[in-house]
Amino acid sequence: MLNDINALNHALGLNSERKLIEFESPLLKLMQLRKWDRVFPDYVANYASLTDAYKNIGYAWCGVANGSPVCAFGLVPLWNGVGEVWMLTDVRLPRFARTFHRVSRQMFNIYIEELNMIRLQCTVHSRNLQARKWIESMYFKKEGLLKQYGPDGHDFFMFARIKDGRNIKHTQSTSTSSGT
Repeated sequence: MLNDINALNHALGLNSERKLIEFESPLLKLMQLRKWDRVFPDYVANYASLTDAYKNIGYAWCGVANGSPVCAFGLVPLWNGVGEVWMLTDVRLPRFARTFHRVSRQMFNIYIEELNMIRLQCTVHSRNLQARKWIESMYFKKEGLLKQYGPDGHDFFMFARIKDGRNIKHTQSTSTSSGT
């Protein structure tokens, strides 16, 4: 289904007013990215080329509402069973919060089932409290702090959603220290 945009829209209950389209990097120029989502395009040279690469090695879509792109997102398979999810959001996205939340939850489930993923992971800017709360509502758990990870020099958090057997098992945030 991930390779059939019409089937995907149908399965997600989307219509002509709110739908997914195949991602193309020029769509980013039509978006008014939210503050924390501007970090990558502002600091990474040729960011559009990077998102094109994400699409070429993985999956990428753009959420469109009333003819305007409101989010771009996708999954990059890293190796068997593990994928990195990414997302950029537009300032208009909150107007479509319910649809966005529902579709995001369904997409994560589709990634896990259709691609046989056992781990989905993503990084979130440490200052983006809204995104941190949202990703946790998608059953991702914070695994750790990535010091000075971002292109802006700020910290990011690593989040993951783990599949264990038939059920989704949340990773546990634990602190361990080695005895070395």
